[in-house]
Amino acid sequence: MYYLKKIHIVILICLTVAVSSLSGAESSYAKQYPDCSKCHKIKFEGKTVHPIIKAAGCVACHAQPHEKEAKPRKFLFATGTDLCFTCHNKEEFSHKVKHPPVAEGQCLFCHDVHISDNPKLLVAPLPDLCFLCHDKTKFENKSVHPPVAAGMCTSCHKPHSGEADKLLMARPPDLCFTCHDKTKFSGKKKVHGPVGSGQCTLCHGPHAAPENKLLRKLIPSLCYQCHSQSDFEGGKSVHPPVAGGMCTSCHEPHQSDMAKLLLVKKPDLCFSCHDNTAFTRRNVHPPVSAGMCTLCHNPHKAEKKKLLTKSLTKICLDCHPQVAKEPHVIRGFSQKGHPIRSQRVVVVNGKKMRLSCRACHDPHSSNSMRLFRFKASTIYDICKNCHKEKIR
Repeated sequence: MYYLKKIHIVILICLTVAVSSLSGAESSYAKQYPDCSKCHKIKFEGKTVHPIIKAAGCVACHAQPHEKEAKPRKFLFATGTDLCFTCHNKEEFSHKVKHPPVAEGQCLFCHDVHISDNPKLLVAPLPDLCFLCHDKTKFENKSVHPPVAAGMCTSCHKPHSGEADKLLMARPPDLCFTCHDKTKFSGKKKVHGPVGSGQCTLCHGPHAAPENKLLRKLIPSLCYQCHSQSDFEGGKSVHPPVAGGMCTSCHEPHQSDMAKLLLVKKPDLCFSCHDNTAFTRRNVHPPVSAGMCTLCHNPHKAEKKKLLTKSLTKICLDCHPQVAKEPHVIRGFSQKGHPIRSQRVVVVNGKKMRLSCRACHDPHSSNSMRLFRFKASTIYDICKNCHKEKIR
């Protein structure tokens, strides 16, 4: 009787195997092991299922189900990253810079091993997954980088390992140029030092910042990180755009074909604020016609009025030294000549000013000879504007 039952069981098994082989509906693992879901609450349907489950079933990883001698937990044939690297390329996780969870072999901190509603079997969607470790407030501010706002963390950072710091896909500025037009930051005669060396993040926050354009600080405070603040503040005379922190009203922040990163060449830059009619009369002072505004004026600040680099008389004598040595305005060759520096106050066009070169000459342009600021056909016509006595 015992042997009859045993033969009967063998026959049933053979028939089952034959039917299964003819149907071809089940994998070889299904023939060898029972359906795991009958006992275990396992979900095999979802947006993202681990490919190995579909390809080979549970036993692809749980290779020793119910075997007492199975050493790893959950009947796995290996543990930790050793199990994962049987399918995944270990080199992709072993570069110079490793994401801390990767370095510690904590794959399950980010990925579900079976099924997920997110791509790549992530346990949460991006950027929520990242905020499990990273402080979310550092990615929120007045100005937010569009990829950050869109949760596109992996558009700039590798999630596992990489060769660049911060797990960046590439080193700046090459990383930045994947979105930003490279021609706007290179190719011209003058390139701002931080731009030329790829230090984009010296001025711009890569994630979020308190100012527009992702600037870390307001201008001019941002500029003073490199440029000495004392060169732009504290003088008796400060150029209004400088006083207003309007650095970029004269200078390009990235690159320019002009010296000092100017927006346009001088004097055209100056004429964007100053009325050019005062500089383009019939007779123009040569430094003015040559656009040499900074020969006499400091563009940022000065200790003299009108942003002059030194006293007006000294400026004039730099180019006209003979005026101090020879008679100026004829009074006879044996006399010193007309004074060009004096505490005496004269009235010019209804305004009081100390006697100096500009009392008679316009330093920029004039419709009269010798840059006289008054109408004059001869050099003597200028005298009557101060001297009321009859000139013979």
